Amino acid sequence: MGGYRVLDTFPAFEDFWRRARKLPVSQRVESWKTEYFRLWPELFRKQAAEYRRIGADWRAVARRRILPVIEERRPLMRRARARIRAAIPVALDQCRTKLGLDFPVSFVIYVGFGCGAGWATTFAGRPAVLFGLENAVEVQWTDTRSAVAMIDHELAHLNHAQWRSDARVGEVQGHAGPWWQLYEEGFATRCEQLASGALGARPAPGPETWLRWCERNRTRLAARFLRAVQARNSVRRFFGSWYSVDGHIETGYYLGSEVIREWEARYSLREIARWKPDEVRRRARATIERMALAV
Repeated sequence: MGGYRVLDTFPAFEDFWRRARKLPVSQRVESWKTEYFRLWPELFRKQAAEYRRIGADWRAVARRRILPVIEERRPLMRRARARIRAAIPVALDQCRTKLGLDFPVSFVIYVGFGCGAGWATTFAGRPAVLFGLENAVEVQWTDTRSAVAMIDHELAHLNHAQWRSDARVGEVQGHAGPWWQLYEEGFATRCEQLASGALGARPAPGPETWLRWCERNRTRLAARFLRAVQARNSVRRFFGSWYSVDGHIETGYYLGSEVIREWEARYSLREIARWKPDEVRRRARATIERMALAV
């Protein structure tokens, strides 16, 4: 069974920010790269590469969405950081017990340009979960329960990749397209549910819980996702914290987990994890088409 290690860069960010907040905005953005991330260049390279992948400018995003709220959100970032640090051993134990995770993992806490509250990837040559405090605060994942659920989700992504690697069917990352994204995020969300024993912990505005709203709109969500794919439109509004469906974020995670739950009636999670991309797309489309027709 592998161990784990934590790289917490938040104290360095606090030191950097005390100096940088007095600079003009343009200089603040550049100093973020040249001062704070100078200590961990791999963190910067990963974020810049992600923005190149989606055709966006990290500087523009930092200026527009991140920099204006950093100062007011620093107290919440401190709280999120503390909750994440406390949640790491809890989530690891859950994933080892319930999902069979058995490899070493690195955890990196940082303040970045909006690439996600949690990010399953590699760092310094080993599987890693990166925690972007700027996004954790934005989606209000500052309590222990949310932190554990987030870590369970990202560890599930790493476990998924490991299972596929063991079976030599290719890594999870890199398969583009809406059906693969639905499957990939649905798989991690379903594993998160199994690890934590909870069916839904993601936030949603208004009096209803996120899960209750998604359950009530399950058929409509499936139909809207299917129409978006058929029209070759982006499914971005179903994923991520900056987009929403009727004011509710991350509905694609719920929809994907429901697809996985249906498949579990006939297949084990390990079998589902090892399907090839073409099989994933075929099965996911057929399942969503059935969901969209439900009455």
